[in-house]
This record gives sequence, C-alpha cells and structure tokens, in this order.
Amino acid sequence: MRLEDSRKIIDDIDSEIVALLNRRASIARQIGRIKTLAGFPVVDHDREEMVLRKIVRDNNGEFDTGSMMRIYREVLEESRRIQTSVLLSTSTEEVSK
Repeated sequence: MRLEDSRKIIDDIDSEIVALLNRRASIARQIGRIKTLAGFPVVDHDREEMVLRKIVRDNNGEFDTGSMMRIYREVLEESRRIQTSVLLSTSTEEVSK
C-alpha cells in the first residue's frame, strides 16, 4: 500500500471518530438534561469507573491500556463539561423567570 493510500484511510477513520465523538457528546447532553430534571449530580464516579473498565476490557489493539485510559479520561471530562453546561443553562433559565 502506498503512503497516500494509507493517509486517505487514516483521514476517513478520523472523520468517523469525529462523528462518533459528536454523537456521544449529543447523548451526554441528553443525559445532562435527565440528571438535571431528576436532581442527580453531574459526576457519577461509579459510572465513570465502569466505562473505563469496559474500555480496558474491550481494548485489544495497538493502543496500550495507559494510552486508552488517557484518551477516555479526556472524553469523560468533556462529557462532564457538556452536562455541567446543561445544568448551568437550566439554572440560568430558572433565575431569569
């Protein structure tokens, strides 16, 4: 396989990753709304640990466990940020009423 062909494949995979991360973020926003309405806290450490354990269990590729954990910790951090923004926007809406 030529370098250009390999780079094209990487570009296509990157586009898929971006789409999937944005899909995940959309679901995280929905979860933030559900948590806000139910009065649940944004951070659920038990759930995050379950997610990380699943990622480690499912990882059977070129990324080592430490690398995969670092990547997913960032994904979880961004999900928390999105859910917090939902909570804050809901609080701001209630104050302005």
